[in-house]
Amino acid sequence: MAITGEKIYEFTYIKFDDTMCPDQIKSYASTKLIHIESKHVAFLDNNTKIFFELSEKVNYGNTVLGIHRNATIQNEYFRIINMSKSICQRAVRFVISRDSRIWSDNTHWTLAYLIKQGMDVTIMNIPMYILDFRGEIPIIFDKNGAVFDSLHDIKSAIASAKRIQERIDKGWRPCNLSYKIINLYSDINNLLTKEGNLNVQS
Repeated sequence: MAITGEKIYEFTYIKFDDTMCPDQIKSYASTKLIHIESKHVAFLDNNTKIFFELSEKVNYGNTVLGIHRNATIQNEYFRIINMSKSICQRAVRFVISRDSRIWSDNTHWTLAYLIKQGMDVTIMNIPMYILDFRGEIPIIFDKNGAVFDSLHDIKSAIASAKRIQERIDKGWRPCNLSYKIINLYSDINNLLTKEGNLNVQS
Protein backbone atom coordinates (compact mmCIF):
# COMPACT_ATOMS: atom_id res chain seq x y z
CA MET A 1 0.00 0.00 0.00
CA ALA A 2 1.02 3.56 -0.52
CA ILE A 3 -0.04 4.42 3.03
CA THR A 4 1.52 2.94 6.16
CA GLY A 5 0.23 4.08 9.53
CA GLU A 6 -0.08 7.87 9.44
CA LYS A 7 2.69 8.32 6.86
CA ILE A 8 1.54 9.12 3.36
CA TYR A 9 4.12 8.20 0.76
CA GLU A 10 2.18 8.37 -2.47
CA PHE A 11 -1.11 9.80 -3.73
CA THR A 12 -2.73 11.38 -6.76
CA TYR A 13 -4.06 14.92 -6.54
CA ILE A 14 -6.79 16.11 -8.93
CA LYS A 15 -8.15 19.62 -8.78
CA PHE A 16 -11.48 20.53 -10.41
CA ASP A 17 -14.14 23.22 -10.30
CA ASP A 18 -17.90 23.75 -10.51
CA THR A 19 -17.91 23.63 -14.31
CA MET A 20 -16.71 20.03 -14.54
CA CYS A 21 -16.33 16.89 -12.48
CA PRO A 22 -13.80 14.10 -13.04
CA ASP A 23 -15.36 10.97 -14.53
CA GLN A 24 -14.05 8.81 -11.66
CA ILE A 25 -16.31 10.57 -9.14
CA LYS A 26 -19.10 11.98 -11.30
CA SER A 27 -21.74 9.56 -10.01
CA TYR A 28 -20.70 10.23 -6.42
CA ALA A 29 -20.74 14.00 -6.84
CA SER A 30 -24.41 13.86 -7.83
CA THR A 31 -25.33 11.91 -4.69
CA LYS A 32 -27.70 13.66 -2.32
CA LEU A 33 -26.28 14.27 1.16
CA ILE A 34 -29.14 12.29 2.68
CA HIS A 35 -27.89 9.14 0.88
CA ILE A 36 -24.32 9.27 2.21
CA GLU A 37 -23.13 6.87 4.90
CA SER A 38 -22.89 8.36 8.40
CA LYS A 39 -20.13 7.47 10.86
CA HIS A 40 -22.34 8.51 13.77
CA VAL A 41 -25.75 7.58 15.13
CA ALA A 42 -28.04 9.70 17.30
CA PHE A 43 -28.51 7.33 20.24
CA LEU A 44 -28.38 3.72 21.39
CA ASP A 45 -31.55 1.65 20.95
CA ASN A 46 -32.51 -1.73 19.52
CA ASN A 47 -32.05 -0.48 15.97
CA THR A 48 -28.58 1.01 16.51
CA LYS A 49 -27.02 -1.33 19.08
CA ILE A 50 -25.25 -3.28 16.31
CA PHE A 51 -23.29 -0.13 15.45
CA PHE A 52 -22.08 0.08 19.05
CA GLU A 53 -21.13 -3.58 19.17
CA LEU A 54 -19.07 -3.36 15.97
CA SER A 55 -17.53 -0.03 16.99
CA GLU A 56 -16.28 -1.62 20.21
CA LYS A 57 -14.56 -4.34 18.18
CA VAL A 58 -12.53 -1.74 16.27
CA ASN A 59 -11.96 0.53 19.31
CA TYR A 60 -14.03 3.38 17.88
CA GLY A 61 -15.60 5.26 20.78
CA ASN A 62 -17.36 8.09 18.97
CA THR A 63 -20.41 6.27 17.63
CA VAL A 64 -22.92 8.74 19.10
CA LEU A 65 -22.81 12.20 17.55
CA GLY A 66 -21.08 14.60 19.95
CA ILE A 67 -20.04 11.98 22.51
CA HIS A 68 -16.41 13.15 22.37
CA ARG A 69 -17.66 16.43 23.89
CA ASN A 70 -20.07 14.72 26.30
CA ALA A 71 -22.76 16.76 24.55
CA THR A 72 -26.46 15.96 24.30
CA ILE A 73 -28.12 15.55 20.93
CA GLN A 74 -30.04 18.76 21.64
CA ASN A 75 -26.77 20.66 22.14
CA GLU A 76 -25.33 19.12 18.98
CA TYR A 77 -28.41 20.12 17.03
CA PHE A 78 -28.14 23.74 18.18
CA ARG A 79 -24.48 23.67 17.22
CA ILE A 80 -25.36 22.41 13.74
CA ILE A 81 -28.04 25.10 13.35
CA ASN A 82 -25.46 27.76 14.20
CA MET A 83 -23.06 26.27 11.67
CA SER A 84 -25.77 26.34 8.99
CA LYS A 85 -26.11 30.11 9.55
CA SER A 86 -22.37 30.79 9.53
CA ILE A 87 -20.85 33.05 6.87
CA CYS A 88 -17.78 30.81 6.88
CA GLN A 89 -18.54 27.69 4.87
CA ARG A 90 -16.24 24.82 5.69
CA ALA A 91 -15.47 22.17 3.10
CA VAL A 92 -16.74 18.68 3.88
CA ARG A 93 -14.44 15.71 3.40
CA PHE A 94 -16.08 12.71 1.77
CA VAL A 95 -14.50 9.26 1.62
CA ILE A 96 -15.05 6.60 -1.02
CA SER A 97 -14.14 3.29 0.61
CA ARG A 98 -12.81 0.27 -1.24
CA ASP A 99 -16.28 -1.29 -1.22
CA SER A 100 -17.45 1.74 -3.28
CA ARG A 101 -19.58 3.31 -0.54
CA ILE A 102 -19.27 7.03 0.14
CA TRP A 103 -19.03 8.44 3.65
CA SER A 104 -19.25 11.85 5.27
CA ASP A 105 -16.11 12.50 7.28
CA ASN A 106 -17.57 15.68 8.77
CA THR A 107 -21.06 14.87 9.98
CA HIS A 108 -21.81 18.22 11.58
CA TRP A 109 -21.12 20.25 8.45
CA THR A 110 -22.94 17.72 6.27
CA LEU A 111 -26.05 18.19 8.42
CA ALA A 112 -25.53 21.96 8.42
CA TYR A 113 -25.55 22.10 4.62
CA LEU A 114 -28.57 19.78 4.56
CA ILE A 115 -30.48 22.14 6.85
CA LYS A 116 -29.35 25.21 4.94
CA GLN A 117 -29.94 23.98 1.38
CA GLY A 118 -32.65 21.34 1.72
CA MET A 119 -33.07 17.61 1.26
CA ASP A 120 -32.12 17.63 -2.42
CA VAL A 121 -28.66 19.15 -1.94
CA THR A 122 -25.89 17.03 -3.47
CA ILE A 123 -22.19 16.62 -2.80
CA MET A 124 -21.38 18.78 -5.82
CA ASN A 125 -23.56 21.62 -4.45
CA ILE A 126 -21.38 22.28 -1.39
CA PRO A 127 -17.74 23.07 -0.60
CA MET A 128 -16.02 19.68 -0.48
CA TYR A 129 -13.23 17.36 -1.42
CA ILE A 130 -13.26 13.61 -1.90
CA LEU A 131 -10.75 10.94 -0.87
CA ASP A 132 -10.96 7.83 -3.03
CA PHE A 133 -9.48 4.61 -1.63
CA ARG A 134 -10.72 2.24 -4.34
CA GLY A 135 -7.31 1.95 -5.97
CA GLU A 136 -3.86 1.02 -4.70
CA ILE A 137 -2.91 4.68 -4.43
CA PRO A 138 -5.40 7.10 -2.81
CA ILE A 139 -6.74 9.92 -4.96
CA ILE A 140 -7.74 13.28 -3.57
CA PHE A 141 -10.28 15.18 -5.68
CA ASP A 142 -10.14 18.81 -4.63
CA LYS A 143 -13.05 21.04 -5.67
CA ASN A 144 -12.20 24.73 -6.00
CA GLY A 145 -9.08 24.40 -3.87
CA ALA A 146 -10.98 23.33 -0.73
CA VAL A 147 -7.85 21.62 0.62
CA PHE A 148 -5.19 24.02 1.81
CA ASP A 149 -2.43 24.27 -0.77
CA SER A 150 0.33 22.49 1.09
CA LEU A 151 1.71 18.97 1.00
CA HIS A 152 1.30 18.71 4.77
CA ASP A 153 -2.42 19.56 4.65
CA ILE A 154 -3.08 17.15 1.80
CA LYS A 155 -1.27 14.33 3.58
CA SER A 156 -3.11 15.12 6.83
CA ALA A 157 -6.46 14.98 5.03
CA ILE A 158 -5.60 11.60 3.50
CA ALA A 159 -4.41 10.19 6.83
CA SER A 160 -7.62 11.31 8.58
CA ALA A 161 -9.85 9.89 5.87
CA LYS A 162 -7.96 6.59 5.88
CA ARG A 163 -9.21 5.86 9.40
CA ILE A 164 -12.65 5.11 7.94
CA GLN A 165 -11.13 2.55 5.56
CA GLU A 166 -9.06 1.00 8.35
CA ARG A 167 -12.14 0.50 10.53
CA ILE A 168 -14.10 -0.99 7.62
CA ASP A 169 -11.22 -3.41 6.97
CA LYS A 170 -11.60 -4.62 10.59
CA GLY A 171 -15.34 -5.23 10.23
CA TRP A 172 -16.79 -1.95 11.53
CA ARG A 173 -19.42 -1.55 8.82
CA PRO A 174 -20.01 -4.60 6.60
CA CYS A 175 -21.70 -3.88 3.28
CA ASN A 176 -25.05 -5.18 4.50
CA LEU A 177 -25.09 -2.67 7.37
CA SER A 178 -26.00 0.90 6.48
CA TYR A 179 -26.84 4.03 8.44
CA LYS A 180 -27.09 7.08 6.24
CA ILE A 181 -27.26 10.80 6.90
CA ILE A 182 -31.05 10.66 6.42
CA ASN A 183 -31.25 8.05 9.19
CA LEU A 184 -29.22 10.25 11.52
CA TYR A 185 -31.24 13.34 10.65
CA SER A 186 -34.56 11.53 11.12
CA ASP A 187 -33.47 10.06 14.45
CA ILE A 188 -32.40 13.48 15.73
CA ASN A 189 -35.68 14.95 14.49
CA ASN A 190 -37.78 12.22 16.11
CA LEU A 191 -35.92 12.35 19.41
CA LEU A 192 -36.14 16.11 19.84
CA THR A 193 -39.74 16.27 18.66
CA LYS A 194 -40.68 13.48 21.08
CA GLU A 195 -38.98 15.29 23.94
CA GLY A 196 -40.63 18.56 22.93
CA ASN A 197 -37.30 20.36 23.07
CA LEU A 198 -37.59 22.26 19.80
CA ASN A 199 -39.20 22.48 16.44
CA VAL A 200 -36.67 20.72 14.22
CA GLN A 201 -36.01 22.48 10.91
CA SER A 202 -36.26 20.60 7.64
